[in-house]
Amino acid sequence: MANNDNETTPTASVDENSLNGDCTEANTDAFEQLTSACLPRLLSVSGRFLEQPRHREAVCRDTLLLAWRNFSDLNTSTMPSLWLYGILASRLYNQLLALHGSQQAMMRQVSVLAAEDTATVLAPTGPRPALLSGTRLLAMSQQEPPTAPSGRLMGELNELITAEIVQRNAPLTPTGERVYPPLYDPALRYRMFRSRAAFLLKESFKRSLGRPFEDKLFERWLDNKAGGAVLENQGLPRRSVEAYLGDRLDLEIDPRVLSRGLDYPISFPNRAQRRKISNFFIWPGDWDLKTPALVETQRHHFISDIWAHRLDLTASDSYANLMNRLEQRGPLRLHHQGILLDTEARILTYLERYLFYMEDMSCFGFKIGLGKDPLGIAIDRHGGMIKINKGLHRLAMAQTLGIRHATMRVRAVHQLWWKQHKGNEQGTRTLENIIAALPG
Repeated sequence: MANNDNETTPTASVDENSLNGDCTEANTDAFEQLTSACLPRLLSVSGRFLEQPRHREAVCRDTLLLAWRNFSDLNTSTMPSLWLYGILASRLYNQLLALHGSQQAMMRQVSVLAAEDTATVLAPTGPRPALLSGTRLLAMSQQEPPTAPSGRLMGELNELITAEIVQRNAPLTPTGERVYPPLYDPALRYRMFRSRAAFLLKESFKRSLGRPFEDKLFERWLDNKAGGAVLENQGLPRRSVEAYLGDRLDLEIDPRVLSRGLDYPISFPNRAQRRKISNFFIWPGDWDLKTPALVETQRHHFISDIWAHRLDLTASDSYANLMNRLEQRGPLRLHHQGILLDTEARILTYLERYLFYMEDMSCFGFKIGLGKDPLGIAIDRHGGMIKINKGLHRLAMAQTLGIRHATMRVRAVHQLWWKQHKGNEQGTRTLENIIAALPG
């Protein structure tokens, strides 16, 4: 891949203090200062590529929100202006792809800005035209007169950043995340409280009784003491195995190689086994023989559908299904996420949130710590990887975007694969053999 984006970095065209200091403040005044310093030139640069004001505004709105959310991860050696225009480049690239259908068609449309320019730069989804790089767009910003933002855009930005800030003190979901205020309704409060109390009680039991007991048994297995063979035949306690091996169970892979997912009712028809199986690291049986294709799952259809219709979510099947549910059966209630979709506005906000997460992933790559848990996979009897029920939406996003690298956590292995690769070793030596045999 050619990468000829080696021009001298241009000087900053925005107030560096707005990016260095104001982004660290969690208040609307700081965001307004960032907006007033950066937005006019972001709009002028976007205007060179996008004819419709609404498209330009959407790109610049998301650029500022992405910057606000990710500023704490900015490398101190990176010029903040260049970093900001790199975010603009990613968001602009996806907007142009949506408008023109392919990178080739997109480049034909914008080639007037850089005729015969075939240079590329690396991005989480692969090579992109160097014309749409932070360096090039920052240079353009110095050549364009600032564009005043519309009242509509400023209103949208104010609503969005207010929601971001209010969320920091919003009610907790059952598993401990903050609800997103525009999607939350007090009608969910009781069920959320009840579920959170049950979750905390369950976690407290695990910490005080379950985990210590599991860890003691696991230590006996590690030391090859009496009872270890029985524990291994039962499957070994997953949480103890994960705590012992840590990130050695993490695999850095191309998420596109994952093609199969686990359907628990099909793989584990016995309900008692299905409830307990996630507690074990070694899984017996034929659970890996009937696994659906990920591209055929509801989550993948949902993510690919809204991404394909990101310019107009009202044309998506997801929007139509949620509106039909609202009109025919009542609103969708997701009390475990603190979400009530009882209006069209909330439905659109719900879908837009997923698009924003995808723009974040497209720009900054896959973030292992973004969700509650690492993306979980199981190793089948042949050493293949099967997606299990952790991070299914995030995986669908990564696959839809074409993300090249993501971290997966091995949460289980097939009993036959385990026996094949453990050899004649016991305890800690067994785990060394298993880690060495993991794919990737």
